[in-house]
Amino acid sequence: MENFKIDVDADGIALVTFDVPGQSMNTLTNGVMAELPTLVERLKTDDAIKGAVITSGKASGFCAGADLGDISGGMLAGGGGLQGAYDAGWRFNGALRALETCGKPVAAAINGLALGGGLELALACHYRVVGDSPKIQLGLPEIKVGLFPGGGGTQRLPRLIGVQAALMAMTAGSSWRPNDAKGAGVVHEVVAPGTEVEAAKAWLKAGGKGVQPWDTKEFKIPGGGPYHPAGMQNFLVGNAMIRKQSYGNFPAAINLMKAVYEGLQVPMDAALRIETRYFIKTLMTPQAQAMIRSLFLSKQELDKGAVRPAGIPKSDPKKVTVIGAGMMGAGIAYVQALAGIETILIDRDQDAADKGKAHVADLLKKRLSKGAIDQAKYDALLGSVTATTDYDLIKGSDLVIEAVFENREIKADVTKRAEAQLAPGAIFGSNTSTLPITGLAEASVRPEDFIGIHFFSPVDKMMLVEIILGEKT
Repeated sequence: MENFKIDVDADGIALVTFDVPGQSMNTLTNGVMAELPTLVERLKTDDAIKGAVITSGKASGFCAGADLGDISGGMLAGGGGLQGAYDAGWRFNGALRALETCGKPVAAAINGLALGGGLELALACHYRVVGDSPKIQLGLPEIKVGLFPGGGGTQRLPRLIGVQAALMAMTAGSSWRPNDAKGAGVVHEVVAPGTEVEAAKAWLKAGGKGVQPWDTKEFKIPGGGPYHPAGMQNFLVGNAMIRKQSYGNFPAAINLMKAVYEGLQVPMDAALRIETRYFIKTLMTPQAQAMIRSLFLSKQELDKGAVRPAGIPKSDPKKVTVIGAGMMGAGIAYVQALAGIETILIDRDQDAADKGKAHVADLLKKRLSKGAIDQAKYDALLGSVTATTDYDLIKGSDLVIEAVFENREIKADVTKRAEAQLAPGAIFGSNTSTLPITGLAEASVRPEDFIGIHFFSPVDKMMLVEIILGEKT
């Protein structure tokens, strides 16, 4: 196998290392899907293997889920029609079902983010250990690209944490940090980073059982299922909420609810086939295809620079000036500092400039309190922002971002004063949300280097920037 490496130790524990070659992050490609049944068959039939631990060979994560371009193309191509698409969809679901019923205990040592099909792979294991790292997320975010979990997520998660919690997580596409995942019941153990495999092996050696809760006679759905007096309320309220939020125009949410409702009334094998049917039905909708194209495939192309002009080196600004230290300007200064960019924050008087830097400090303190940065990093980031009224400090800036009041005269004055300090080739950008860039560029002596660079408020939470060209840019 190319994507899985198996090492069996003296105790008969097979360490399965998931490592897709040529990729920085593990994803569920068609190649991975094809190898999963082979992996499961080896674990099941090899008498030397008493149990298994599945972990990632990537430092970046456990598994980021399906490669949507690869998977959707594989399911819908080939001329097999509906049956062919279903068979392709069932390949992953069936392999995970075979894994959890192979008769041997299997633990997941989650040493990085586990999203979508990556978490579904872990849910099919009998025990889940995750490293205690703020970088790790666990979730089923498929709804965000017009789909829903198609690898058993709609059936295992409700049986694990209850219908209400599972539906809320899947319809929102939300994720858990490690300790939150343990509190919710998604994982069994949170351990120090780097000890995930050791902890998983310890569970196996202590007599871990290779049977899922839902495959035992005494199993009951937490909180009740569709015909339970309490459990049925989840579907009555859920239907109403989905209708209110989507007006019936979002097939993924509707089919997700149907898959959960119908699947919880039958044994797991039948439930997983119900899920696969609804997943393929959703995948074939124009809504899902459009969302996969725009929000996944096209975004990946853009992230890799697909629209960059040929022969132009990538911009790497080392120093940027922000003029206007209000909430918007201070927010821009904050995200620039996080990106390692020296920032000059200018306002009309020093008190206003200092107030803007104080907002940067407040945002950094939140990161410090959460452990995302240490004190040394906090000091360095805050130190990279200079609050001033002195336009001479603009010199050496690769970019100037104007974020002053929406007034043409004020913006024109700021443009002239800033451009007097800029070297040839440096860019001047206006953060305006209302005034046409071509009109604002009339105040510039270098309109070919004048752009709109529109951030969204609050800048630290809205990860989006709009770049606007003027007529002469």
